[in-house]
Formats: sequence, C-alpha cells, structure tokens
Amino acid sequence: MSEVVGTPVELLNQAAGYGVLVGVGSVFAIGMIITTLLLKKYLHENARTTETFSVANRSVGTFLSASAVYSSWSWATEFVMLNSQVYNYGIQAAYYFGAGLAVQIAVMSMVGIHAKKKIPTAHTSLEVVEARYGRTAHLLYLVLALICNITSSSAMVLTVASLISIIAGNLHIVASTMLIPFGVLLYTVVGGLKATFLTDFVHTTILLIILCYLNTAVLTSEQVGGLNGLWDKLVAVSQTKYIEGNYEGSIITGKSQGAVIFGLVLTAGNFGLSVMDSAFWQKTFSASPRATVPAYLLTAFFIFSNVWPIGTIAGGALHFLESDPSFPTYPRKMTSYEVASGYVLPYVLKATLGNGAVGALLLVIYLAVTSTLSAQMVSVSSILSFDIYKKYVNPAAKNKSMIRVAHVGCVFFGFGIAGFCIMLHYVGVNMTWYTYFYPIVICPGVIPILFTITWARQTFWAAVLSPLIGLFAAIAVWLSTAYHYYGAINIDTLGGQLPALWGSLTALLLPGVASIVISFIKPEKFDWAELQKLDLLIKDDDDTSSFIQAANEETTEKQEDVDVKVETEQSSQDADEKEAQLDRNKPQQLSPKELDFWIKVATVSAISILLITWVIWPMSLYRNWIFSASYFKGYVTVSLIWLYATLIVIGFIPFYTGRHSVAIVFRGLYNDYIKKSK
Repeated sequence: MSEVVGTPVELLNQAAGYGVLVGVGSVFAIGMIITTLLLKKYLHENARTTETFSVANRSVGTFLSASAVYSSWSWATEFVMLNSQVYNYGIQAAYYFGAGLAVQIAVMSMVGIHAKKKIPTAHTSLEVVEARYGRTAHLLYLVLALICNITSSSAMVLTVASLISIIAGNLHIVASTMLIPFGVLLYTVVGGLKATFLTDFVHTTILLIILCYLNTAVLTSEQVGGLNGLWDKLVAVSQTKYIEGNYEGSIITGKSQGAVIFGLVLTAGNFGLSVMDSAFWQKTFSASPRATVPAYLLTAFFIFSNVWPIGTIAGGALHFLESDPSFPTYPRKMTSYEVASGYVLPYVLKATLGNGAVGALLLVIYLAVTSTLSAQMVSVSSILSFDIYKKYVNPAAKNKSMIRVAHVGCVFFGFGIAGFCIMLHYVGVNMTWYTYFYPIVICPGVIPILFTITWARQTFWAAVLSPLIGLFAAIAVWLSTAYHYYGAINIDTLGGQLPALWGSLTALLLPGVASIVISFIKPEKFDWAELQKLDLLIKDDDDTSSFIQAANEETTEKQEDVDVKVETEQSSQDADEKEAQLDRNKPQQLSPKELDFWIKVATVSAISILLITWVIWPMSLYRNWIFSASYFKGYVTVSLIWLYATLIVIGFIPFYTGRHSVAIVFRGLYNDYIKKSK
C-alpha cells in the first residue's frame, strides 16, 4: 500500500486486471459465439442477415428488452462517479443521480412506439431524419450522432481504463484501454445485436447479484455497523464536516445546491446520451411492438437501483471511513484528483470488505463498460452500413456487402475509440471534467430529433438550423460563464459546475425553442403516411439466401431423422414446440388503435416520471430540514428492497420467459450429440 501523499493507492495486483480484461473477456466472447451458433442451428436465427445483426428481427420480448436497456444504461461511470458526487455534495446527490437516469428511458419508450407506428422498417434514427428531411439534414444528424457515440464511448472507456490501471497494481493504462474492446469485438462481430441482447442479460444478472452483495455487505460491515451505525456515524461526522451549499452544511439533507446542479447537468447530458444515441433507437426497433413501451418503462422504474442504494450506503460511509485506520489512504485524506477520478468506491470496498469486494467491483465495471460498448459498436456499424455505405456509396447494397461493412465498422470503432481515449488521458482529461463537458456537444439535436418522429409541423429549416443554433450558443455560454464566474478560461474553469450547467441547459432547451419559432414562420404539416409506406428492409442476396435455405434443409433433415426414432407422442410435442417457436420469432404487428394506446401510455408515463422524480419528491425535501433517523433508515431500507426487486424482475424473469427457447436448444443438443452416441 502506497503512503505517498497524493498518489493513488494500489489495491490489487496486475494479475487481477489481466484476469478480468483477458480471461473474463475471452469467456464471454467464446460463450456468446457458441450461443450464436446454437441459435442459428436450433432456433433458425441467422446473424449473417443484416436484419438479425442490426435489429434482431424486431422480435425481442419485454423482459429481455428491459434487461438489455437496463444493461446499456448501467454505465461503468455511474458506480464510481456517483460516490464522488456524494462525497462532494452529500447523500442527496445519490437521489439526483437516479433522477437523472429515469426520465430519458421513459422518453425513449415514447420514441420507440412512435417509430413502430410511423416508420416500422427503420434500422437507425438517421434513416428517419433522411426520409423526412432529405440529404442535408441527414448529413447534419449523422455528424451529431457520431459525436454522441464517440463521446459516450470514450467517457466510459477512459474512466474504466483509469480505474482498472489503479486498482490492478498500476496496470498500464494503455494496456487496459486497448484490452477493453477485445472480447466485445469478438462476440459483437459474430452475433450482432442479438448477441448484445444476450450478453446484456448475462451482464445485468451478474451485475445486480454483485450490487446486492456489495450494498448489504458494506452496510453490515464492522466499520459501518448496520442502519443504526450508518446513521449515528453520519450524524457524528456532520458535526465536523461542512458542505458548502447544503442546509447547515449537512451531509444528510435534501437541500443541497451542488447536488441539484449536478443532477441538472447529468439529466441534460443523459438526454443526449439516450436520444442522440442510435443504439437506444435500435433497441426500440428490435423489441416487438407489444414489448417496446413496457420494456422501457420497466427500466425507467428500476434504474434507480443502480445508484440509490450504493450511493447512500457506500458514498455516505466514506465521510466517516476516511478517518478510519482501515481506509487505504489513512492517515491522509483523499486528494481532489482521486475524488474526481472515481476512486471513492474502490477505497470504501477495500476498507470494509477487502480484496474480494474490490475484485467484484472490477468485474462490475468491466461488465458495465463492455455491455454498453457492444451496443455502441452495433450502433456505429449500423450507421456506417445503412447511413453511409448504402446511402452514399452503394445504394444497391444487399445483405452480404452490408454485413461486411458492419463487421469492419465494429472493428474500426472498437480500436479507434481506444486510441481516442489514450489521447484524452495524456492531455489530462478526467471523469468529472468530461461528464460536465459532453452535454454541451451532444444535446443540441435532442429536441429536434424528438420532434422529427413526434411532431408533424417541424419544418426542414427548423430541423437543420435549431441544433446548429443550440451548439454554437451553448459553447458561447459555456466559455463566457466560465470567465464570468472564475475570471479565466482554462481547463479548470471550464470544468466548473455553473458553466457546465448553463452550457448544458442552453444546448438542450434552446434548439427546442428555436425549432418551434422557425417552424411557425412558414408553417407546414408533414404526412406520416410517407414514412409508413417506405420499405427499408435489406434484401437477401443469392449467396445468403442459398445459405439460409441450405441451413434450413439440413435442420429439417436432422429433425426428420430424429422423428423416426422417437415415440409418436414425443414427435408431436416437438413439432408443436417448433411451430410455437417459429410463431414467437415472428414480429407481432399491432393495429393502429393499439399503437395509439401505447403512445398515450408512454407519453403519460414520461410526463409522470418527470414530475415525480424532479418536482414532487425532491422539491418536498429541498427545505431547511436535516433527515430524521426514521426517514433516513426507511430511505436506505426502501433502496435495498428496490434493488432486490430489480434483481428478480430484470435479472431472473428474462430467463423464465425464455425457457421454451432454452428447452428447444437443449433438446436439440441432446438429440444430435447425446442420444446418437448411445
């Protein structure tokens, strides 16, 4: 353990880092490749078709979709940055982090069901823009979407690579940065979006199990002492620690100016990270029409579980653990660099639970970053294949060439983002600064692209000019407010809370106002029927069609061979299950009346979640009041109940709903390999 003042502490040896980066990455890659082959053989899901690779045949069910969205929204930066903000601004920062995650997913449920009704054959958000506004707007939003993909991916990889390099015995950050995309590339290239859904499910289940363990174990640890111990020690440390902007400087108050500002910046940025990220659109396209809204609303409801309990328990405990001899930096306090870079949570786990918990955290952040990075790879590869290659290079492209471009796109983006993160590291960018910066560049297109799919009166000029106005105005506000508040414009002042707040809100809200004003200067009304009649599906070429036909014939022959050898009753059961499986794989089409119903549900839910998470609940606490013992203990207890419920609904139920598919695969393996060998 290092005792050099200001030097981050080494918590594990390098073998732990390589074990996760290479060992776990390889296991997941091999497992998902095998799974993809089994799906193709026994469930007739062929990842060599563009429709399967990009949108999973638009047939994914409610709970698997919810698990995938939950996993994509479980950013590695959440777990580490959350606790840094609780250290800076008190317990309420954990709540605002959750509030900054929920409403965007509810909005995406609304976006998804609008897309199901208005352009059901789309693959990316940019196809919607091009179909409505044409080439100029398409190119503009293409650039904005890629900026979002690059920024979001680099933020995650940069943070995780830095954490792994510190946790794992000063593992060189270049090595960790380059190895993170390694396993992701293998299974994403082979399996496409369906492989991403399956790995998301596995990742989410493991992640939630570990979170349940970490939260419960930290709370009941000797240093914390359960609910009573956590409360008593927070009250005691509040007498000596003062947080500027909090009521009476208390750690345990709902009135926290810094937490509110952070929450607003996070909320604005997360609108950009969801709405501008084509990966979230693709997952709405991939879900069956009936599953789209329920899946996203389930995620919006349960996403608090990622941050609420661990921020309250581990982040709260840090305030008094920092002075405990078990703390890794003892006798010194944490440096501002360590706090800003996200070392709070690993230090708390080291102090309370030891190396095993730190290793579990290492696995959690690796699973989180690979899950989201996989979706980003499919997103960027789809943009490259659908919105660049097919649109501008080879309009007659069919399945085979599209898949080739998508595969190349995955590889190019995976290693390209690793190189970009290495550059960011060497210029001195850290997690907190980057989080405050990226909303300014990714939010200007949010409201205009929402209007593109929901508002018939947004005009071409409004769609094109409003994000540009928002981008340049946000940068101007960011720079000018940094100078106004701090008297200089440099890397430190630009990372301040207030410049980030005003710049982010300008980037998010001004384009919406500008779009409405410009649209009413010369009003138009778009006919949604123009989108509904488009057929954007990628046709199979001869080679692929032959491949699919041959594969199906081979499967049929094997099934017939098996049927001869089994009893009549069992044969009938197999045939029924096979027919049922084929029916389940077909996208369920909804009537216009049903689609309108789900649009209303999604709209009301998004508004309700916004009001509850940002008005009713937090504003009732934003007063001159310090949490009482009963309120705080109930608050922590409910957060743990929420987490365990999430494990059941998001982690376990998808396996139950997919039990028929699992049974068919295992029966096929038994018939082909075990029964034949007897």
